[in-house]
Formats: sequence, C-alpha cells, structure tokens
Amino acid sequence: TDPGIEIEIALRKHALAFEFSSGAEKLAKKFDGKIGKKELGQREDLRALPLVTIDGEDARDFDDAVYCERTAKGWKLYVAIADVSAYVIPVTPLDEEAHKRGTSVYFPDRCLPMLPEELSNGICSLVPGEDRLTLTAELLFGSDADLRDTSFYPSVIRSAARLTYTVVEQIVVGRDEVACTAHCSLIPDLMLMKELALRLTAMRRRRGSID
Repeated sequence: TDPGIEIEIALRKHALAFEFSSGAEKLAKKFDGKIGKKELGQREDLRALPLVTIDGEDARDFDDAVYCERTAKGWKLYVAIADVSAYVIPVTPLDEEAHKRGTSVYFPDRCLPMLPEELSNGICSLVPGEDRLTLTAELLFGSDADLRDTSFYPSVIRSAARLTYTVVEQIVVGRDEVACTAHCSLIPDLMLMKELALRLTAMRRRRGSID
C-alpha cells in the first residue's frame, strides 16, 4: 500500500527497462555536445533562424523546434528534430538499449527515457541558446495551406526560446500583456504559425477529420 508502489509493479509486470547497461552509460558520458567545423560543414546552418520549442510546462526533453515565415505564395515552415542518430551509432551499447526500449515511457511521477539522461535531457535536448544537431523538414505551403514542396536535410540550430502551450495560447489567442512583452520579438512568427495552423485545421475538417 506504499504510495508509488503501483508504478514499481507496472515496471516489472510489463518488463520495462529502467536501468541502462554500463556500456551505454559509459558511451553516453563520452559526448560533450561540442559541434566542430567538420560537422558544421556537412549540415545546413540554421542558427540564425529563431526556431522555438513548444512543450508542456513539465516537459524535460525538448526534441523538436519550429519556425514559420511568409513567402510570396504562402508559408515556409521549418520543423527541426533532434538528430539522435548523430550519437546513437548502429551496433553499439546505446543502439542496443534504444532498440530494446523502442520509446520513452512516461508515468505520472517519472520518465523511463529511451536514451541515458546525458543524451535525452542533455545534448539531444533543444535547449535555448545552445547549438544542437538536428534533422530539418522544410515545408512549403500555398495560400490555401496546400503542401507544395518538401525538403529534408541535416542541420544545426540554436533554439531562440523554450515556450509552453500555455504561453503560446496567451500570446496568439489571449494577447496577454505580460506574455507578449516577455516574447515580443517572437510574436510575428507565432502569429504566422497560428494562421497556417488554422488553414491546415480547416483543410482537415473539409476532408472529414473527427475532432
């Protein structure tokens, strides 16, 4: 009847891995997160773009960032995702541990990450102001939010801000003075994303999506 014992039971009942092998832990500690000239030369440098992460208040790992800009015929949306493959090399202890888990598992009071914390909450987390290796999807949308073109490439980004769903809603819906003042430079980009999101939602509804 101890508080939290049901989670300990669930871990064992479903054979969830909650400890990493010593090899995986050792390998994860070797990475320092520094990005050299060689890696920069092999990737698109998007550090000048004010990409932002948008997650829940309690999120600890930030694995995707977005930025939107207007084009002559619609919008260009950048979605940058943490490039875990830069660190998890096939047939290594990290790869074996990630393969065994398949995904992170979230409980009310904890997370069982797919990768050791040095990666999941460290160099693979798109924290503001830090250079991070990413894979970027560049999406071109027309005036009706129809997808016109796509491109995918390895990149380097530097997140401009760690935003939450609540703060973004306060800015783009409530026009909250405090939130808007704190993130005034990002408001035009967020409003563009809102505009595109509304168009995409309308398109989905026309297709018969259930909400």
